[in-house]
Amino acid sequence: MIEEKQTDENLSLQVYRDAIKRHCDQVVICSNDSDVEPVLNLLAQDAPEVTVGLILPLREPGEQAQRFSNKRLIGKAHWVRHYIRDDELAVSQLPQNVPTKKKPASKPTHW
Repeated sequence: MIEEKQTDENLSLQVYRDAIKRHCDQVVICSNDSDVEPVLNLLAQDAPEVTVGLILPLREPGEQAQRFSNKRLIGKAHWVRHYIRDDELAVSQLPQNVPTKKKPASKPTHW
């Protein structure tokens, strides 16, 4: 069974709310999933002064297992970064164990 966590929906609602309340002048979304398209449409209509950046979590061109960019999302952003390099991804990861007030939170082994 696939577990739906509503991550895209929650992200979209928060991005929209921040833009409407003028808590930001730019939003940056890292996704290639069409589930974020509705928020991009709403931002263009309701908060056109907010700059929308889009980072596609894809490999650099020419690398193996290249997936394709979502052209509909690209057309709705002011600027786009079409890939994330492996070295950038590596330095942005949390450590294996993150301290908490209780026991440390550990990354699942499949990550």
